[in-house]
Amino acid sequence: MVSSIPHLLLILLLFTVLTHNSSFEDDFSNEQQPNGFFLPFESNLYVEITIGNPTRNFNLKLDSSTHLTFLECDPCDDDEHQCSVSDTTRRYDGKSSTTFSPISCTNSSLCPLLSPNATTHDNTTTTATTSSLSLLCTPSNSCRYDVSSFSAGYLVSDTLQLTSSITDQENSLSIVRGFVFGCGTSNRVTPEDDGGGVDGRVSLTTHHFSLLSQLRVTRFSHCLWPSSAGSRNYIRLGSAAEFGGDMMLVPMLDTTETSSYSYHIPLLGISLEEQRMRSNETSTIAVDIGTYYTRLEASLYEKVKEELMTQIGPTVAYEVNELMCFTTEVGLEIESLPIVTLHLQGFNFTISNKGLYLRDSPSSFCTALVRSTTEDEEKNVLGASGLVDYVVGYDTSDRVLAFQQRDCLADFVDGI
Repeated sequence: MVSSIPHLLLILLLFTVLTHNSSFEDDFSNEQQPNGFFLPFESNLYVEITIGNPTRNFNLKLDSSTHLTFLECDPCDDDEHQCSVSDTTRRYDGKSSTTFSPISCTNSSLCPLLSPNATTHDNTTTTATTSSLSLLCTPSNSCRYDVSSFSAGYLVSDTLQLTSSITDQENSLSIVRGFVFGCGTSNRVTPEDDGGGVDGRVSLTTHHFSLLSQLRVTRFSHCLWPSSAGSRNYIRLGSAAEFGGDMMLVPMLDTTETSSYSYHIPLLGISLEEQRMRSNETSTIAVDIGTYYTRLEASLYEKVKEELMTQIGPTVAYEVNELMCFTTEVGLEIESLPIVTLHLQGFNFTISNKGLYLRDSPSSFCTALVRSTTEDEEKNVLGASGLVDYVVGYDTSDRVLAFQQRDCLADFVDGI
């Protein structure tokens, strides 16, 4: 474990309260990092955040492909059947919070006007657009957002609270005043799509509206263990992040505001045991903790499927909920199944079998691999299941990823 953990736990024992304004409200040097912070999340990849005054808790799914944190709000357009129907969904009501503030189009730092003559068919004025986020000025001077295929609503701000907790007795509280997020009135992602009980998404991109940017964090890391070993996991923020040392450093590819995913690296090929299957020369792969399964471009997916059938022996391939599955002899252990390695720039990333293979029955298993579709913007995505038992560090300022294979659960327990 890194040396920052004992120091961090000493702070947590005193229940530290860290308070600052959103990065939109004051200048903050990238060299300055907030105190180390452990952000807990559950196995279905959601974190609990607290918003407003009086406070209310919401479960938001981690997402490093959406540039804006959003949650479902009242009122919601139920007539359009675009609101979540689950009774477990909690809706945010700004009118009940004394620290709530709507974002107007006259706020040039958040919703800048491009041109007073640039209007859309519904008489709104376009202000900014990316592939996953667009902002529109309405005739009432409100700033309306649309997160492609996920949510639409209004840009607002309120007080955000995050609790860092390793045990029930050790807590640290971080408060962000003026946190900007989306108040969704038309949400096309239901709680069932996100695993149930989820009220929205929390952005982990490098966009200026993301949680990381508003927390003023340029480094974070995670070390995931299998969900079967325990449902709670942690993202380390700021000075608690693991980065450097003897970790393998891989430069990120340049990205733009028009790209949904923030963390891209070159993908040179993929191997099963010693059999290598080269991908397209221009292939890239996005690292996304908010996507559970690893996604492969269709041609590469088919090569992996064919090679798995060859190496496993006589088998029948089938799909369950888009997952690649196989029949096997009864009693075949997951540890003995073929090892999959991603060939990255200067580094071979071996996916842990504990995250790659899922037991479907005593005589069958599935791989945590899915085939990309023509609608997917990024064809290759290394998801959370593929990141099991790796420390992954992110430096968003220098745009470098750091990797180190490790028994994450044992290492975490030893450290505390």
